[in-house]
Amino acid sequence: MSYILKVKITQPQAQYRIPFSQRRQFTYPIPPYSTVKGLLCNLLGITSDSEENFKKIKEGLSVGIYGRYESIVREYVWYRNLNSENHKEKFHHVNNRIVDFTPQHPGGQIPVTMDVLHNVELLIYFYHRDKDFLEVVKEAFYNPSNRHSPIHLGRSEDWMVIEEVKLIPIENLEYKRVRSIDYFTWIPEKKFVEDEFIEKSNYDSFFKNLPGNIFRLPTFYKITSDNQRVFENFVIAKLYEGRSFLPFSCYVDKEENLPMILTKLGETNNE
Repeated sequence: MSYILKVKITQPQAQYRIPFSQRRQFTYPIPPYSTVKGLLCNLLGITSDSEENFKKIKEGLSVGIYGRYESIVREYVWYRNLNSENHKEKFHHVNNRIVDFTPQHPGGQIPVTMDVLHNVELLIYFYHRDKDFLEVVKEAFYNPSNRHSPIHLGRSEDWMVIEEVKLIPIENLEYKRVRSIDYFTWIPEKKFVEDEFIEKSNYDSFFKNLPGNIFRLPTFYKITSDNQRVFENFVIAKLYEGRSFLPFSCYVDKEENLPMILTKLGETNNE
């Protein structure tokens, strides 16, 4: 029998930063795939892409991310740069740290506006044909003894509360027509969708007519020789924001009334 792992999470605050937003750092309303993958790697204590659990993630894991939040707040913070040239621009000499007769932090600094979500609710679904791997992931959520950093989702300070971790037999899902979803979610292009739970024949039409902006979201990266992180695998998906759509048939989590439109992380689009 096949299973889906459901994880229910709440966060007092979170920011899932949109790349390349600088002076004002925008946030996605829900975490992208790479952020959830990073959470799994942390929980499982994965430090290398040669580890068996990492191969399980890359070669067979599908993920569905659903979320909503109470409010969004704009925060103002200082970003610091310890580059010597930025330090000299502020203090006029590399050995000086005094401004207006007061010792200050070294380096340069710049004011940054940051969008932060408050009272976040997330439902994340994981599917893998290897039930034993899902059991490993479930145990890691309950007892993250192998973690290599504090458990967070988003920024390092965005701690989370795990409300529920539950394995759902696929036979307990309900197959029905869906017309709307009361959460933000990522809806993948057909190439990336896990087709075990959907009506395959009209998925192209469903995706084409679905309201929402299209994103090219990174999933897996490599570390270059100069220690830079470079993403090389991407997923094409729409960010669905809660409006109605043409009826679409798929399997649904009956408790949450959420469709199992999951994304295969192992599929790639490098174009």
